[in-house]
Amino acid sequence: MTVCRAHLALLAALVPLAAGCGAAGLRDTLSLDPVASAATKTQSVTSARVAFSGSFSGPWAGQRFGFEGSGVVDCPTGTGSMHFQFQFPPALSAKLGTSPSMDMIVQSKPGLVMYMHSPLFARVTPGAKPWLKMDLTKYAAKNGGDLGSLQQLNQTDPLQGLRYLTGASQSRELGYDRVRGVFTKHYALTVDLGRLAHGNARLQSALKQLRHVMGTKIPAEAWVDDNGFLRKLTFAFTLANTPDGPFRVHFSEELYDFGAKVSVQPPPASEVTDMTNLASHG
Repeated sequence: MTVCRAHLALLAALVPLAAGCGAAGLRDTLSLDPVASAATKTQSVTSARVAFSGSFSGPWAGQRFGFEGSGVVDCPTGTGSMHFQFQFPPALSAKLGTSPSMDMIVQSKPGLVMYMHSPLFARVTPGAKPWLKMDLTKYAAKNGGDLGSLQQLNQTDPLQGLRYLTGASQSRELGYDRVRGVFTKHYALTVDLGRLAHGNARLQSALKQLRHVMGTKIPAEAWVDDNGFLRKLTFAFTLANTPDGPFRVHFSEELYDFGAKVSVQPPPASEVTDMTNLASHG
């Protein structure tokens, strides 16, 4: 497994993590599906903490990529932060020779800006300041991209999984569980990407490439509490059409501490290297 393939796996890992807050316009009314209804309702929270984990099994014999972490998002300010800890195959870990972790701070209002800090970056950008910055608003403007489509599937928002579940269909009860001590009803379901994008041209555009690698139906599970809020979600699917072959992906996320007081600030400018222009020039 090469470093480039590891980067591909990382990007794929961020897909389900990726404009969850206050996306009321995504679906005009609550769906009759109980999981879709819960996902829509949970998008109205002002803030939340999350804990997540996932894994990849790629086309490389005996190799597995994993990650876990936690984060927090504040919807009124459009800010969030996440910490990732990665588990690479032994050969790649030995080659990297550093701690596979990353911290990320996101600002999504009025544009979309990411700040990233990781020991891994020292190998790619030696001498850079501790934090790397990517202003995706500026990047899209310089490269003719559609920022609106990008923000439809903000891959750095810890509540993005809620957006996917608003496309839930055929949810069926599996029983009852407790999630972080909260009593919940457990469902199995299918996420219909076509249903998710119905009536939203920009979301249809954003999902086009995703549907190419994931297909149109995604199996998932969800846990909903007695107040109709989603407390846990899992996805398991295959990314079939990638340059290296099929990836089998599993992702799990727990949501808790709704309404928590959150203060997320970007790092000071003296500690930031802006990579936006460098990325624009390839």
